[in-house]
Amino acid sequence: MTSPAWPTWIRSGEWRGSGDRTIPILPALAHRAITVALDPNVTIAQLSLVVSKDPALATRVMHLSNAAYCAPLQQVTTLTEAIVRMGTAATRNLVIVACLSSRGFEARVYGPEGRRQFDHAVGTAYMAHLVAELARTDPDEAFLSGLLHDIGKLLLLKLARDYTRWFNIPVSAEELVSAEELDDVLVSEHSMLGALLLRELQLPRCLIERVMWHHEPQSATQPLDAEVTYLADRLSHRYAFGCDRDEKPIVGDLRCVRIVPTEIWLASVDGRAPGLYEVARQVLN
Repeated sequence: MTSPAWPTWIRSGEWRGSGDRTIPILPALAHRAITVALDPNVTIAQLSLVVSKDPALATRVMHLSNAAYCAPLQQVTTLTEAIVRMGTAATRNLVIVACLSSRGFEARVYGPEGRRQFDHAVGTAYMAHLVAELARTDPDEAFLSGLLHDIGKLLLLKLARDYTRWFNIPVSAEELVSAEELDDVLVSEHSMLGALLLRELQLPRCLIERVMWHHEPQSATQPLDAEVTYLADRLSHRYAFGCDRDEKPIVGDLRCVRIVPTEIWLASVDGRAPGLYEVARQVLN
């Protein structure tokens, strides 16, 4: 697939045109695991082999499979057993979560907002899994789109941070890139930029669409899938998962036209979401 041309705004100006437009978020191992998992003919042995090449990663996948993701009644004790129980798509998602966690959204790479972005990504992923149950769509695909929905923000934070490294003086990104400018760009540009990044990684078109349109789901060619990501993001903000709390009503949201959350459903999520999120964070820390 030919890489898309970067839009004019990312090539112009100073801080947005500076630095390396790569994200230390999907190392080669994670990308390989995604490629293998997306193969319809993949075997359990093939995926297990990829993950087992990194013992630390394999251990994290085991911990997540037992504690945070599918909460099995009986703990799994081998990597192969974990993959058999979860399936290849769920294992792929856990590999990415584990890679995110192990690399960390370090302040030296992303600035002070890095850790919050990671927490928000994880929270939205788990909310997307719950919303997919309501929408009767694939929960593993929803999880991955929730995990990566704000990946464009990471690149923008990294570019702002890289810009300070051009200066051999101990200043923060905020002193060189105004907070107002950075906030404006993070809000207005992150969806498109995230979609471009995922396209460069040659990830599935359906995932790219969910990321591109997660704030405007009705503009997507598959609006139901984008709506799942949108509602998951709303829930993540409702519970302040790595972000400021948003108390605007969810029931009756006019952008949820294919998924219709009810007060009963929302009350159920209110009871489940915080505990699920805290377990996930404890395992990932």
